Amino acid sequence: MAVIRFFYEDGLRERFLPFTHLKGVEDLRSGIYTFARRIDLLTEGREGTLFVRPNVILHEMPDSDVVGVDGEIVAVWTDSEERARDVFERGAYDGPEVRGRIVRNFWELPHIVPDAVVGDTEMEVSRRREEFVRYGEAYLHRTVPTRRVEILGPGLVDEGAVIEPFTVLKGPFYIGRRSLVKPFSYVISSVIGPVCKVSGEISHTVFSSYANKQHSGFIGHSYVGEWVNVGAGTEVSNLKNTYGTVKVYSYAAGGVVDTGLQFAGTFIGDHAKVGINTTISTGTVIGIFANVTAADSPTPKFVPDFYWTGGKRMRLDKALEVARRVMARRNVVPSEDYLRKIEEVYTSVAKGPVSPL
Repeated sequence: MAVIRFFYEDGLRERFLPFTHLKGVEDLRSGIYTFARRIDLLTEGREGTLFVRPNVILHEMPDSDVVGVDGEIVAVWTDSEERARDVFERGAYDGPEVRGRIVRNFWELPHIVPDAVVGDTEMEVSRRREEFVRYGEAYLHRTVPTRRVEILGPGLVDEGAVIEPFTVLKGPFYIGRRSLVKPFSYVISSVIGPVCKVSGEISHTVFSSYANKQHSGFIGHSYVGEWVNVGAGTEVSNLKNTYGTVKVYSYAAGGVVDTGLQFAGTFIGDHAKVGINTTISTGTVIGIFANVTAADSPTPKFVPDFYWTGGKRMRLDKALEVARRVMARRNVVPSEDYLRKIEEVYTSVAKGPVSPL
């Protein structure tokens, strides 16, 4: 059995905040799978230790000591951490090039969905072929009803998911285990992770898991963390009126940076809540546990972690109370380590400004 060890370059974790406040980069959903799950599947049956970048998407793992993507080393098989670090930092290698993608910043995550989902679907169906039936170019788990549902293009609907009538799924898409897509929804090139409830128009967006958007409203080119709730009537802008490139707040840069992308919606950290009829501006980053309402509309570029609508900060005891209550609704009990991470983040941000940018 392979041992997987993730090689972090300097500043990588900061480039994926706020999504890495409570988890590693490798635990972020980057298609059907998280980065880590995809590597686990690719190394099944292999022996040895693999040092791999936590932000790389691969759909093949060649039998080679060193693996490269686009001229960069992404994985090294070795039992020596010192050798792995030397190989990564030296950069030169004789190993094979494979098709893949290195994701460098959080705002790229919605844009990788089409390619990632197509490759991930092939991997998942090859593992569990007997569980799925073919529906045009898509694969549906045998437990999934499809009455009055239009499915266009490639995709995968997983075990226990419910797609209610008068819904259109346009691929590449993924609907995760035990997730619900409510009637009259239009889902385009998106990933709905496990145990989510969604409705309305959803385009080129990733819902990590345990997140809700149960009412009408548009969200596009966005990334939604875990335990997020988006209220009824919330609308997200993913394109500037000037059709120019979108700027977003970067924790790593400590300010607003140009993504170089024409389409970028919102990026909502874990446990954030968005109230009804909120208007979210193009490229808005919302920190973990932030509470945003229509009074904050249109939203600023950056809503800080633990922000409370009206320019206040959420109390730590209240944040922990809400986390326990929300997670209990899905029969999940937060571990002491998880609660400790929340406290650590709160302590680190409590000294900073609470005002949005």
